[in-house]
Amino acid sequence: MNLSTLFSVGFVLGLTGAMAPGPLLTVTISQSAKRGGITGPLLVLGHGILELALLILFVFGVGNLLKNPLLFAAISFCGGIVIVYMGIGIIRSLKTYTLVAGPTSKAKELHPILSGIIVSLSNPYWFIWWATIGMGYVMFAKALGVRGVLAFFAGHISSDLVWYTFVSYGISIGGKYFSTKIIKIILFACSIFLILFGLLFVANGFKYI
Repeated sequence: MNLSTLFSVGFVLGLTGAMAPGPLLTVTISQSAKRGGITGPLLVLGHGILELALLILFVFGVGNLLKNPLLFAAISFCGGIVIVYMGIGIIRSLKTYTLVAGPTSKAKELHPILSGIIVSLSNPYWFIWWATIGMGYVMFAKALGVRGVLAFFAGHISSDLVWYTFVSYGISIGGKYFSTKIIKIILFACSIFLILFGLLFVANGFKYI
């Protein structure tokens, strides 16, 4: 593979993952209506910081640790609980949810960069993706040295940036025309998915204990 191919592969693989419903998408929808379109890029920045750190660990050969059954069980169990809690929390907040973002409401929320880090870290699927598909392509990329690894990572994070920027600005602009009820319905559907998603990982975690 050359550098352009690695970038393209990273972009396509990243896009398939980014477009799938998940915690980061739910947080993007939830915060974009209040904070504006910049929320998506900031969430991706936090997400990218965490992924870059994990990528560095892979390059130095510690990625195989994620294949340890006990570690996988711990990640699935703990991450699943966090995701379920997140989904329930969003559903509870729907009663008072509003598209009006005052200084007080913003102050009570985490900064999008920090949210991007925490949401990614609590998502077991994120670990599993990098421990399998991601790590496999990193091994190919290492054949071209640091440039190869960076090309793959650049393609991967670019897909996240493109998709979540599109979603964030779509929600931000659309929020001026969509009713609060429609946004609540979208968030409720995403939250139900999160709860089911989290329960699935909790169940998988028990299988390895």
